[in-house]
Amino acid sequence: MDIIILVFSLFLVILGLGILRNWKVKSPEQNTYTILIACRNEESNLPELFQSLRKIDYPSDKFEIILVDDASDDDSFRLISKFCSDSENAKCFRLEKKDLEYFGKKAALKKAADKAIYDFLLFTDADCFPQPDWLKSYNKFISDKTGMVVGNYKEKNASSFRIFCNRISFAIYAGTIGLNCPFSASGGNMTVRKQAFLEVGGYDRIKHYIAGDDKLLLNLIRKTKWQISYNPEFIVQTKAVSDRDSYHHQQKRRYGKFGMSSFGFKIISLLVLLIYLYIPVRFFVFKDWKSVLVYLFGALFFWMINLTKHKFRFRMIDLIFILIYPYYLIIYSLLGTFSTWNWKN
Repeated sequence: MDIIILVFSLFLVILGLGILRNWKVKSPEQNTYTILIACRNEESNLPELFQSLRKIDYPSDKFEIILVDDASDDDSFRLISKFCSDSENAKCFRLEKKDLEYFGKKAALKKAADKAIYDFLLFTDADCFPQPDWLKSYNKFISDKTGMVVGNYKEKNASSFRIFCNRISFAIYAGTIGLNCPFSASGGNMTVRKQAFLEVGGYDRIKHYIAGDDKLLLNLIRKTKWQISYNPEFIVQTKAVSDRDSYHHQQKRRYGKFGMSSFGFKIISLLVLLIYLYIPVRFFVFKDWKSVLVYLFGALFFWMINLTKHKFRFRMIDLIFILIYPYYLIIYSLLGTFSTWNWKN
């Protein structure tokens, strides 16, 4: 049996065990939250976003909503202003032009964070739709040691393979956080203690990256005394990207964050890439069935633990996706790292 594949299979098993870690606190408190949303040309998504924000089930004196229009050239700011004028705990701001110092949406998020008055900054996107129990859910995973809680989301009207890809991402978030070596986060659903945010300087040290405000912020907080935990409850939905070109750029942006990882994760990522190129060689050239079966056991163990943790149902097509996904990941990681991609102009 090949020792490289055996060790990698054990790695998958250990990562799967990390998913099982329980982050719930025994006595949840009613924390206070500032919901931060950056909006750029989102007029088509805003009505549904506003509808979901109005349904949040939480004391109005315990949370606020801050929306920042990031130099939109559509009707977004008018819609945002109208929503805030009709809401007792919502306020809005506008950036007249794109900031040349804070790239991506960081200028808008920084503006919102500067105006936040509550203990926890709760992030989502304008194309995301939180469920009524969103804030209550996060209370379950916050202790006095918590600096950040990573969440996840469901994509509406997504294909089977895209659903699988998202579920793999959540498994990696949960597994690495469970092993105290957090890898990444989703900016559409996460919360950060404002004190921890200020201690790392907010976005000042990562302002020149166009994307990665979630992953890069996580990298900063993981180096502090604060604990990072994981919320496995699906309390936010988002729309699946519909057209092929936008999806292509989205995947390059999502997977092409190699340069944003720590040195240790860069080494691990390169080793994983080489192993996945090596596995077909063992199978097709050396006819090494035993090693491939051991790998499949590790991969299935990891996947079944993920299904259990997130209360997903097993689908037979997942068996095919487990074989395909690593090479999909490699392709888009390389494309995202070595080619350009578009995001919000």
